[in-house]
Amino acid sequence: MKNITTMLVLGLIESSIELVPEKLATDTAVTASAQLRGKPPNQILLDESLHSNAVRTLPDSQKRGRPDVVHRCLLTALDSVLAKSGHLEVFVHTITGEIIQIATSTRLPRRTQRFVGLMEQLLLHKRVPLEGDPLLQIVPGNLEMYLRSIVPSQTFLLSLEGTPMSPTRLAKTLVKETKPVVLMGGFAHGEVNPRVLELVDQQISIDPELLAASTVVGMIVHSIEAVLDLSAHRFSDAK
Repeated sequence: MKNITTMLVLGLIESSIELVPEKLATDTAVTASAQLRGKPPNQILLDESLHSNAVRTLPDSQKRGRPDVVHRCLLTALDSVLAKSGHLEVFVHTITGEIIQIATSTRLPRRTQRFVGLMEQLLLHKRVPLEGDPLLQIVPGNLEMYLRSIVPSQTFLLSLEGTPMSPTRLAKTLVKETKPVVLMGGFAHGEVNPRVLELVDQQISIDPELLAASTVVGMIVHSIEAVLDLSAHRFSDAK
């Protein structure tokens, strides 16, 4: 593809992906679901739909136990034309502070149950697959260190408190950059930790209403595709 130099990095931060914390390992709902899975309680994902009472006892409980949110966001991003054209990288920063690096060739399971099993394997073994080149891996360091390592040209945070900007206008701003990073919460409710604000150049709000995370991913990705006219490029390249 010619004349397109932008590589968007999308980061889902403080995402609702974690193994059951040790303090909840004896909760009756947790042990019951673990027994059904044939796994120890601390080797299954925390899931609010199964462990709601236990989740409520945790700090930032509104941001935890929703792996389905991350699953939908990743499917929306990785299935996009932007990703297929080689202009999108995605990473996940979890609520417990781990960084999941995702290879651009990764094709995630469509079914939530299989996705949950994949995430459990990843969090336990730090990479998937266990041998060969990893499609998913947990890399050392924190969010600040990871952002520094990828050397973004500009870093944006999507937030209701940000400067109002339509998705199209934001897309036009992003495509002027060589490697812009867009961060957004990978959870259903709540706000990102204020410390994240120290890592970004600008906060942006693309809608006055709180939208589902996967909807926001779709709006950003598809707006960039339209601004870049990727479909025309792809048809041209296919000739």
